[in-house]
Amino acid sequence: MRSDNLKNYRRTEASAAETIGGAVEACRRMLIGISDTPSLDARVLAGHVTGLDSSAVVAYGDHRLDAKRRERLLALAQRRAAGEPVAYLVGEKEFCGLRLRVDKRVLVPRPETEEVVLAIVQDWRRSRASILDVGTGSGAIACALAHMLPLAEITATDASLAALDVARANVEQLGLSERIALLAGDLFAPLSPGQTYDVIVANLPYVATSDAALAADVRAHEPHAALFGGEDGLDTYRRLLPDAPKHLRPNGRAYLECGPGNAHALRDIARAAFPQRSVSIHEDAGGRERFVLVA
Repeated sequence: MRSDNLKNYRRTEASAAETIGGAVEACRRMLIGISDTPSLDARVLAGHVTGLDSSAVVAYGDHRLDAKRRERLLALAQRRAAGEPVAYLVGEKEFCGLRLRVDKRVLVPRPETEEVVLAIVQDWRRSRASILDVGTGSGAIACALAHMLPLAEITATDASLAALDVARANVEQLGLSERIALLAGDLFAPLSPGQTYDVIVANLPYVATSDAALAADVRAHEPHAALFGGEDGLDTYRRLLPDAPKHLRPNGRAYLECGPGNAHALRDIARAAFPQRSVSIHEDAGGRERFVLVA
């Protein structure tokens, strides 16, 4: 390559590196082999830094990115490369079409949990259901149900005051304060004696403490109290279910999220608590056994 052409090539390369697209590509390369979705992660981080949505990050890829924002983006990518979840880095996560605040005080809401929400919406969309969300965490389930079931009345409990602070921020941000009551306390403890509901939904800790399949970044960064449920993952459900019949109305339903590895064990625990009810296992869109329904 002639010297003048080489100079032009280097100048072009340097110019490209200073663009939004160039910065995104640098982040993507940094995350290859570390993240399962390096391109998506890079675009989300770029959107957070620039204030652009994902499509605009692509559309304006040839626009210049100032040095300060580029430095900030690369710093976030380095943290992602060290295993920190993207949702914690940007401070939010989309769930059932809602943008929810999240941080290290709560679990990152999962797509599997969206399917539990959609099952409840399908069953109760035409009713004024009274719903109890046990162990609400970020408030994701409660907020999504309030948004999708405008006639429902929702109570959400959590033993973690720190998690309830996050849930409260989400409830207020979404204008749902009049629809969702947040109560502090373990499982059913905050409820009045004899208080009953049409729906009880629980996404409680269900990961076994020795689960080798759990992603390393999840184990390292997300709150263990919300993840781990003992040797088989179901200790918290064993505390919940004996008292559940007192709070579920005769025609009500309970939706209990779990993992594919302990769905059958959770079904057995639920059957012992509800011997007169139908108890079944339901799969997610990927065919994995994902939640137990008491009907």
